[in-house]
Amino acid sequence: MTDFTEERRGTMNISVAVVHGMGPFREDFYKDFERRLKKRLAKLNPDVRLTVDGVYWSDIPDRLEDRLWEKANVEQLRWKQVTPWIPLRSIFIHYLGDAIAYQPVSGRASGKPDNFIPAGSIYEDIHERFAQTLSRLADKAGGDAPLCVVSHSLGTVIASNYFYDLQHRKMAVKARRVMGTDASRLERGETLTHFYTLGSPIALWTLRHDDFGIPIRVPCPEMSSRGNAIGEWVNFYDKDDIIAYPIKNLSRQYNAAVTEDLEINCAGFRSWTPFAHGMYFKTKSVLNRIAASLNRLAAEMESFHQAAAGKEPRAVISKR
Repeated sequence: MTDFTEERRGTMNISVAVVHGMGPFREDFYKDFERRLKKRLAKLNPDVRLTVDGVYWSDIPDRLEDRLWEKANVEQLRWKQVTPWIPLRSIFIHYLGDAIAYQPVSGRASGKPDNFIPAGSIYEDIHERFAQTLSRLADKAGGDAPLCVVSHSLGTVIASNYFYDLQHRKMAVKARRVMGTDASRLERGETLTHFYTLGSPIALWTLRHDDFGIPIRVPCPEMSSRGNAIGEWVNFYDKDDIIAYPIKNLSRQYNAAVTEDLEINCAGFRSWTPFAHGMYFKTKSVLNRIAASLNRLAAEMESFHQAAAGKEPRAVISKR
């Protein structure tokens, strides 16, 4: 059985990958969420050490979108700038453009199998970035550390696709190169325990399939086969967010895969508008649920480890 604890320090390592959504982002986009999550978890259990890193990908489609902006003669079109604060066409290109650019390119056009992913596609480049993030997490937290993925908006689709490709052995070439031949269990997605989708348009993406497609398994199959079926997939949505939809009832398979569709009220004065979409990372109910779930993971894994070692489980701190 796998040892997820760090005996010499008396701490439990948990890795967290944060995936942003559509639009322009900075490389350190996840830092405020990291601070908030660590603060809440420290109150519940100071013995848990979170290692957090961000899957930063917005610069990849940005390069192509900027070229499109130059070639589209935008100066001749209306609604370039609605107000000084709302550059409407730029928003449209950089938000909707992300979703369009990310689509995997079918192999039919080149005579390849349908699931063929050509080198140089945006899909492959973004998944390469995802693999690099997991590699960094493995280096910092350990290759056997439990993995929690917190994703937002289009990032929920990216994360779902990435782990689907891992679980079905369909990884793109660049991501496989990052992983190499000696990838850790974490890098192979075999320690995935918790998956959180915030403001997710996954329901819309499933329209590509008559039966709404096949969801990923959380916890991952390798965890379940080892008797460590600890984890959850929680889909957070605000009913005012026009991009977010429940997904549990899409099909029998999604009903089994998704632990809960959790309706929340996003933080901020815009919470009653469609702009609620951008506030999930700052919402207390989201942070509290994730922190509480990771605290339970630490407690259960500690008990599991102690039992496997033939020891009495030590008390795990849990403050309310």
